[in-house]
Amino acid sequence: MEKIKKILTNKLFVNLVCGLITMGYFILFSKQYSKLDAYELEDYLHLSSLVFLVISIVFMEISYRNGKELIFINGIEFLIIAIFVLLTQHMIYVSGSNIEIYSLTGANIIGVYYILKSAILYTKIQQDKLNSLSDIKEIVKDEPKKIIPRRKNKKEEGK
Repeated sequence: MEKIKKILTNKLFVNLVCGLITMGYFILFSKQYSKLDAYELEDYLHLSSLVFLVISIVFMEISYRNGKELIFINGIEFLIIAIFVLLTQHMIYVSGSNIEIYSLTGANIIGVYYILKSAILYTKIQQDKLNSLSDIKEIVKDEPKKIIPRRKNKKEEGK
């Protein structure tokens, strides 16, 4: 019971920390972009995208060596965030909005995603815990199977 609770809190903690880091980045970026000129902004976007790519690669390597799927999924998430950051320069021209709106929208989408992911993880782990406590599978497994006789077709009876 304690082991399952520890796993649950660990997975949810890692998930929420990843969400808070990315949301914090986007909120900070949306508030500070006006202080940067165009060249500094472009360098900052490339550098931050590179940081997210490095985090993504590290997560994917760790998951490859340990065989943990959740870490691999976090690596994919950071890869998507890196692509989102890299597209920031071009999306403001395509969408016609400013960087502040684009980055705050990204922060909100990422926040909703991580909250939904945490809720799904919590529900799945709780269901696995309840299934492990239930002994219905053992009872059904031990019960002998009843053979139900089949009724013959009328055509076969008439021949």
